[in-house]
Amino acid sequence: MSIGPWWRRAAVTSVGIALALAAACSGPRSGASVTGGVSGCAAVLPLARQVVHDEGTLTRVKHVSKADADALSRQLGATPPAPLRPHTGSPRPVRQGKSSWPKACLVVYHGNYPPGTIVGASPPAVAGHYALIVLRVRHPSVDRILVTDTVPAGL
Repeated sequence: MSIGPWWRRAAVTSVGIALALAAACSGPRSGASVTGGVSGCAAVLPLARQVVHDEGTLTRVKHVSKADADALSRQLGATPPAPLRPHTGSPRPVRQGKSSWPKACLVVYHGNYPPGTIVGASPPAVAGHYALIVLRVRHPSVDRILVTDTVPAGL
């Protein structure tokens, strides 16, 4: 008993595969989402690895707020970076409930970091076994780098 010409079977099979793919792509995700949890930090991991010159072991990744990053800087004896000066163009309207601080991640590496090893570290003359890097996510860039011998409690 034959179903019909070969092209009819191929068409039915193709439609079945297309429906299965559509259902798989539209259903709940079993993997990590770029916008959820720490997975948003995945985009900045290569930049963090460049900062430490591919030395050390990645030990911690987490989202961080401006207040937490500033408190961490002060706790480690560094001055938090000054806010960026606004551009001189026409002012943008302020959105209610939105912070000007971009999404950021704290990436911690464990290794041996003598003074001057990591360019841009604050304070620059400090050596340590941990490099704490705060990175902006949307347009990946380094916000601050802290070098210390001990990871502060709460990380």
